[in-house]
Amino acid sequence: MDNRYYEVNQTEARILEQCNGTRTLEEIAGTVERDLGKTTTDAEIYTAAFLDKMYKAGIIAWKKEKIDYKKNWSPPSMVYWDITSECNLSCIHCYNLSGSPHENELSTEEIKRILEEMSGFGVENITFSGGEPLLRKDFFEIADHAKSLEFKSVGIATNATLIDRVIAKKLKLSNLDIQVSIDGDIAEIHDAMRGMKGAFDRAIRGIKLLQEEGNEVSVCTTATKLNVDRIPNIVQLMQNLSVENYRVQGFMPIGRGKTNTERLRLSPQRMKELVEYLVSRNIAVSSYKLTLKSPPTDLVDYYQSGSCSAAISSCSITSEGNVVPCTHFWGMNGENLRDHTFEWIWENSTLLNYFRSFLLNDIKGHCRDCKWLSLCHGGCKAENYANGDIFSSNINCWVAEEMR
Repeated sequence: MDNRYYEVNQTEARILEQCNGTRTLEEIAGTVERDLGKTTTDAEIYTAAFLDKMYKAGIIAWKKEKIDYKKNWSPPSMVYWDITSECNLSCIHCYNLSGSPHENELSTEEIKRILEEMSGFGVENITFSGGEPLLRKDFFEIADHAKSLEFKSVGIATNATLIDRVIAKKLKLSNLDIQVSIDGDIAEIHDAMRGMKGAFDRAIRGIKLLQEEGNEVSVCTTATKLNVDRIPNIVQLMQNLSVENYRVQGFMPIGRGKTNTERLRLSPQRMKELVEYLVSRNIAVSSYKLTLKSPPTDLVDYYQSGSCSAAISSCSITSEGNVVPCTHFWGMNGENLRDHTFEWIWENSTLLNYFRSFLLNDIKGHCRDCKWLSLCHGGCKAENYANGDIFSSNINCWVAEEMR
């Protein structure tokens, strides 16, 4: 999480090796008690302090209960795949730190093989992202292979700056679902967030070219301090462009976004105002709109699942082939598709099963006493993780803020 190297001694290395979700704190401490030359109680205190340090650094994550490894999980309905880390923009809110291709990105043939594995397993929908997926010279070979495997949908998330008439025609022939990111209604704002002068004009031109060639285009905006007051104008721009599928997502403080958190992250109350506006316009927003309605009247069952869709009905693949619950879990490296099949990872991954085992009983802080806990599950786990504790109260929620 803090992007630093940590040096540990031999005993601490042994402790980390046992953090696989199958052992309790007491069990781990018991295996190093002799090494430490301490009493059982003191060994547990030492182990807990070391693991807490590693937890705060983002090197490990832990919860109260052991992982429950259940078999026969249904295949994910959606897989988001960053097929490259390379990007021609330097967005100040992006989780991608470098914008350069990863030195060990999956090859064309590896991607084709994995697509075949996913199709055979029963995955329904794929979205290719990045980086900028169109920077891969083999993108259309990959996309066409995916379409031949008869997924329900194959999509691309693009910044649209590379789209010319030829690419727009190819995308139509490949029959892809296309999502474009637009973060302002004028060049000044969009270009500031995207880190390149001219990005707005090129993206708008790309959208128009796509539409002229018969492509349907959806648009997503990341809400930040820089553009939140302009979102009504962006909505109007979408209407002018005849874009029917428009949504807004919250800012995530990871990657480059982490270094720009103070200038980008909305206050909980400002987010509430935005969500109220979007709901009034019937515009989708990945936030806490459920709290605008009355809370459930039933008592919270703390042994109810506390998971979100990550690792349950969706997952992500990094450019080098690691399967992770969600793209926004920057720094978490799951099992690699060069080592195992997609089906094996989906069923056996320690990381994915860790996420599936979340309970409401793991939630800490104000969210634990919230009336909406059984519905929101303590907010977005990626947001919590980015802020230092995956089970903490979500600092972006206006209800949690009011409870403080």
